[in-house]
Amino acid sequence: MFMKKKIFTGLVMTLIVVIIAACTGPEQKKVKFYNKGKALYEKGDFAKARLELKNAVQIDPKYADAYYMLGMLALKSGDPKGAYGSFSKVIELSPQHSGAQVQMGWFLLGAGETDEAMSKASLVLKNDAKNEDAHLLKAAVLVKLKESDKARQYLESLIGVDVRKPDGYLFLASLYSGMGDLQKAEHTLSEGIKVNEKSVPLLLNLAEFYLRQKRTDETVGLMQKVIVIEPDVPQHRMALAGIYWDEGKEQKAADVLKSFVSADAKNEERWVQTAEFYIARNRAAEAEKQLKDGLDLNKKSFQIRFALSALYLGSNRPDQAVAVLRECLGLERNAANPNIIRTKNSLAQFYLSRQDIDNAKKYADEVIRESPKNADANYIRGMVHLRKREGVQAVSSFRTVVNEHQQFIPGYISLANAHAINKEPNLALDTLRNALKIAPDSRDVVRAMGRHYAMQKDFRNAESRYRKILDAGPKDLEVRADLGDLMLLEGDHRRAAAEYGEIKRQAPDHPLGYVKMSGLYMAQKKWDSAMTELEQVVRLHPEQWSAANDLAYLLAEYGDGKKDLDRAQALAEKAKSLNPGNPAVFDTLGWIYYRRGELPKAIEWLAKGQAGNTANAVVNFHLGMAYFRDGSSPKAKEYLKIALASGTAFPGRDEAEKVISGIN
Repeated sequence: MFMKKKIFTGLVMTLIVVIIAACTGPEQKKVKFYNKGKALYEKGDFAKARLELKNAVQIDPKYADAYYMLGMLALKSGDPKGAYGSFSKVIELSPQHSGAQVQMGWFLLGAGETDEAMSKASLVLKNDAKNEDAHLLKAAVLVKLKESDKARQYLESLIGVDVRKPDGYLFLASLYSGMGDLQKAEHTLSEGIKVNEKSVPLLLNLAEFYLRQKRTDETVGLMQKVIVIEPDVPQHRMALAGIYWDEGKEQKAADVLKSFVSADAKNEERWVQTAEFYIARNRAAEAEKQLKDGLDLNKKSFQIRFALSALYLGSNRPDQAVAVLRECLGLERNAANPNIIRTKNSLAQFYLSRQDIDNAKKYADEVIRESPKNADANYIRGMVHLRKREGVQAVSSFRTVVNEHQQFIPGYISLANAHAINKEPNLALDTLRNALKIAPDSRDVVRAMGRHYAMQKDFRNAESRYRKILDAGPKDLEVRADLGDLMLLEGDHRRAAAEYGEIKRQAPDHPLGYVKMSGLYMAQKKWDSAMTELEQVVRLHPEQWSAANDLAYLLAEYGDGKKDLDRAQALAEKAKSLNPGNPAVFDTLGWIYYRRGELPKAIEWLAKGQAGNTANAVVNFHLGMAYFRDGSSPKAKEYLKIALASGTAFPGRDEAEKVISGIN
């Protein structure tokens, strides 16, 4: 008896183990992964949701619902190709899956396949006459077929009964708006909110409707409801502050922003967003205060410092911008830290924009030492090599860029420029053709092809590229300037003048036409006319440093006496204040001092200019001549040799050769 009882107990235990194992088997696991993935999707954590759902289909490759959720994830992530593949797989596994059939219907509708899209809607409605998504798809097909009245009537018969989701009310309201019946549009949105009290899209659409009608109080009331529903979404508070601001209630706007940042003062992004609000309204002082207040509470914040540096750059305070970035370097010892990498890239970009290529290269090299394939740093280093006309090194840098970011079109254009420096025109054009495969309608690539044909003196092909862009956009001033430059290169001054004149006619207040016409006059050695054009730019755009600098140089070189030298110096000093640290401005200042006979000052400024642009022939010529006049023949010979070794034609080349031949 005892043995029978023992055997029975053993059988029971075995059965329990089997049952438990079944409960935790593949079926249970896949459902667990699916449910977790779906919950993460609804929270907006798409990366983690994808992992969970992939685990589910790995356990069961025929798990249609998991594929469907993967399709929805792909849609949310901006991957229509991936979504299409997932929904196709669902239909293959489960042809009656209504969600996948409707989604495929939307794809078909987007492709203009209206009959097939309608078939998808009908298929779903045949099995489920109350499927809201299928009803909306059918209405959308009717709109696509230009049967908006039918679509409206169809939705009117369903809304509030078989269609109760926010999308249905939004769709019908848009149809009423399209036919100009604003009263019915408003009523539809209001009814939708009654059914879907916490629908943010419906509340926002009605708020926008009221705002267009200048019903500010009602707009504010709706935005306050939205904020209660989604308190952590910054855009809602920014929108409310913007409404107050536009109504002239700046203090109320400021109060909204203040409560926004104070609710989570350690959230760096909030301080940056409030600063951006003020920047968008040309209130740099308020923006600066926000960022500094944020730093007081987040003393080691990189993000706030990046925003503050950008603010200083945007308001022409470069020294302060750089100082803030240098602060960032002291916040973290790890050179591979992403924020340190970003800081150094920002510094490299800053120095590159100021033509201080040595410092630009220094910071880019430091980044590449820690992150050899960093695309930003390689791009900057490539641009440095381009400035130095070091084609082989530039090709290497830009190849890294396009390998890491195959969709980055500027990388291909710069790589083509590097091949051009290497005298590899076929490789340059092949690179641009590859870029066109990625971006067939890229104006920048077609423009670059025009420039490369121009460099090869293939004027016909160059002009056809420029004309293609101008046919699509006759007001493209940059490309019209390219076309004028092409005529100038051909030696056809009359046609060049016509293109530059057209720029002035289309945009009389824009500096480009005057600057280009000035260049044409320089090519013709009509110095007075060139200066007249630049005077127009300085008058219309006193903040443009390059025009002030160029005019200063012409006045120093071709002006008449002390009065013009005084004006040249005033313009050069202004250019320096507008763009501190620019080597081209240093060169102009130095040349003015050279013309004045103040050689120590001339050498000081020309040396600064040469340090920031070591390969430039004109800059080296100027410094060499200053040393020569100062009696320093070895230094003069050193820099004049660099100028002549460039192989380029520059004003003063004959003089440089004569001076060198006379130096023992």
